[in-house]
Amino acid sequence: MKDSKNIAIIVPAYNAEKTVKRCLDSIIGQTVSDFEVYVVNDGSTDNTANIISQYKKDKRFKVIHIPNSGVSVARNRALEIINTKYVTFIDSDDYVDKNYLRDLISGFVSDDIDVVATDRKYLDENLMSVAELKYSYGIYGAEDGINILIDENGPQGYITGKMFKTNIIRNNNIRLDSKIHIGEDLVFCVQYLLNARKINIVSSKQYNYIQFKDSLSHAATLYNRQKNFKEAYLNYLSMGQKLEKIVPNQSKYNLCHVNIKARIARICEDFLRTMYLNKDTVEIDRGLEKKIIEIMSLYKDDFYKSSLISEKQKIYFWLLNHCPVLIQLSDRRRFK
Repeated sequence: MKDSKNIAIIVPAYNAEKTVKRCLDSIIGQTVSDFEVYVVNDGSTDNTANIISQYKKDKRFKVIHIPNSGVSVARNRALEIINTKYVTFIDSDDYVDKNYLRDLISGFVSDDIDVVATDRKYLDENLMSVAELKYSYGIYGAEDGINILIDENGPQGYITGKMFKTNIIRNNNIRLDSKIHIGEDLVFCVQYLLNARKINIVSSKQYNYIQFKDSLSHAATLYNRQKNFKEAYLNYLSMGQKLEKIVPNQSKYNLCHVNIKARIARICEDFLRTMYLNKDTVEIDRGLEKKIIEIMSLYKDDFYKSSLISEKQKIYFWLLNHCPVLIQLSDRRRFK
């Protein structure tokens, strides 16, 4: 096992009084003990600041207070300070089992592995299991790693559940984009892999990811009946468009571009269907509708070509383009 004395753990916290203690206590309970924790209080207005201040008794814990600026700014603030070989991220509403750090650090089995990713447990607010995804375990080159993270059915681009090398982040000035609020961590991971050699995806299930119904990411779903669906999808779409820009137009990234464009088309498909599902309460923006349809048309060939898109999804995409009324009727029955 590699020397684990150089691990930094970054924990952003905003109004997390109900969950942050569980999170930080789970870090203290790690079987690997030589780490530093950077807890960034992002301008909380509840009791978060008082709770996290109690952890300063443990010299491994550093507490940083900033005005409320969002999770990306909070994470970036900590990245400016850390001086460790490795860094990992844990969200304040999540928690980890005792071997989380051990499993990640053990994944650096050779010098050319620059990031280790693990699977995770998906839990609801009552800590009940809500999803089980299949993962492609093993060591992959960076280009294959990008495609794996773009896949919605794998470890995905969450910045949590992964361990990075700090020097790669620092030497390439990799930061989270504070203008994107959904998928900004996928953009970060792709930027990182563009400067990395290999990724090791290991079986662990030590990270407990809590899905909250009122989160912005949850708003980008066909089940959302709130007005915030438009904001959520526009953020999600911005993520995909930024991915398209940052991945170089080189032959070795051809498949990456196919999968990114397919992901953008899929976001547009769900956006359009959610727009139709909400048309009784939120008037359809015809200009935006036209733009979404144009993007879907532009990337339809990549959508059908991508192996990351299931056959069922491809059928729905085709029907939405050729028989939209049929899909609208079907969706209204399915997603009441």
